[in-house]
Amino acid sequence: MISREGEEDRAEGGRLEPDALAPLPAGFAQLPAVVWSTDRHLSLSWVTGALLDVLRISPGEVVGRGVGDFFRRFGAELHALSAHRRALGRNAIRFEFEAEKRIYEAHVVPQLDGDVVGTIGLAIDVSETRVLQDQLRAAQRMESIGRLAGGIAHDFNNLLTVIESCSAILASRLTDEKAVEDVELIRGMARKAGDLVAQLLAFARRQVRKPEVICLNAVVADLSKMLERVIGEDVKLKTAPTAGLGRVMVDRGQLDQVLMNLVVNARDAMPNGGQIAIECRNVYMDEAYIDRHAAGVPGPYVMLAVSDTGVGMDRQTQARIFEPFFTNKAGRGTGLGLATVYGIVKQSGGFVWVYSEPGRGSTFKVYLPRVEDAPSRRDSRSQPAIRSIGGDETILLVEDDDDLRRVTRRILMARGYTILEARNAGDALLLCERYTGKIDLLLTDVVMPQMNGRELSHRIRSLRPDVSVVYMSGYPDGAAVEQGLVDLDAVYLAKPFTPPQLLDCLRLALDGI
Repeated sequence: MISREGEEDRAEGGRLEPDALAPLPAGFAQLPAVVWSTDRHLSLSWVTGALLDVLRISPGEVVGRGVGDFFRRFGAELHALSAHRRALGRNAIRFEFEAEKRIYEAHVVPQLDGDVVGTIGLAIDVSETRVLQDQLRAAQRMESIGRLAGGIAHDFNNLLTVIESCSAILASRLTDEKAVEDVELIRGMARKAGDLVAQLLAFARRQVRKPEVICLNAVVADLSKMLERVIGEDVKLKTAPTAGLGRVMVDRGQLDQVLMNLVVNARDAMPNGGQIAIECRNVYMDEAYIDRHAAGVPGPYVMLAVSDTGVGMDRQTQARIFEPFFTNKAGRGTGLGLATVYGIVKQSGGFVWVYSEPGRGSTFKVYLPRVEDAPSRRDSRSQPAIRSIGGDETILLVEDDDDLRRVTRRILMARGYTILEARNAGDALLLCERYTGKIDLLLTDVVMPQMNGRELSHRIRSLRPDVSVVYMSGYPDGAAVEQGLVDLDAVYLAKPFTPPQLLDCLRLALDGI
């Protein structure tokens, strides 16, 4: 008979030789786990499993000791004792502990032989699973933030277009210089707000893009002089072109923005100077790598890496660096630089990976899919500027934002155009069927309730094949052309726009330039 004191000693770690050990189940020693059994006094009857070698434990060291003593070396004594005592009460309990920089999940259940005679426990390594779960939660959080940012940016672009357009109309009517200066200040602030919205759209992957086939060697070479001026004399920039580097399909302006933001971020991490290295090389991502990092699809990529010798980051900071407005720069910056990088890269079909340790610098790796060739499309931004003139053509204006539709109509009517306006696709189709005159151009928003701009343009062209089309968009999807949301040869008018940009864009489409 064992006294109560003996029971407590054994549960808490005192060593007692068992009278008879339970037979060890065959094959348990090969399991990639740790498996153990205790009696009802929580003394270990046996312990086995392949992970014992990883944990540097010999069964002879622990058999006969209390389960609390076994888990004390991992700092999980109290959790283990609580779990095993609850298992004696016929509960199945789970807890976690760390050992050798790995995370283990332990499951404890009652051992029954008519009555509860002890417990059975099993611990498995869940480190990789926890990493993937954290990555999935981070991806879901970023996606939710992206949807919110895109929606906010869309609404703000409509508001900014109205502010910019009305300010321009007001400025053209004023003669008082002070009043004109005030209006121009409003317009300037609207443009700055538009720049911030553009960064939100980049994060949300809803920027208007002009993809082209590019070699990253050329991009780095073209920007190196500018980057050297940006980082200052106390930071050394090191670049090395890679022979035979593959090509990628991205918007060149966006890619310049990615590289610039990464280099500026690296510079800010080195307040006392240091070195930034830019590297490009071909890589192939297999399924194992993609699964481990929960990003992208297997295949050939081109990697752009920007490394610094700065202060580095801990894991908590790394988990949030791509979130909009998050910054650890003590009040400097908007917190949109890395968020913009994230959005542009994702929009281009790639992904970003970061490795950093406090005091040992950081490396940001951008992976972009390797391509051979790419389609091109018309974009109003790539066309030569023309005089902001009007015309006598008839334009069907479709926009669900009442204020924006109203100010757009005023601008166009002031330049001689005949305007038919509709709040949605249904009204536009009805107008198109009932109007007996010629309709020269359809000016439509891309994203509308019930029917998008592309679907509307196809319906109208089935009725009037000669009509030209211009898409207005506050946030066209980043892969709009590839996903078929707009036509390949479509002319874009990106919001927020100014009256001259609106007039120029319409003339481009009407004159077939």
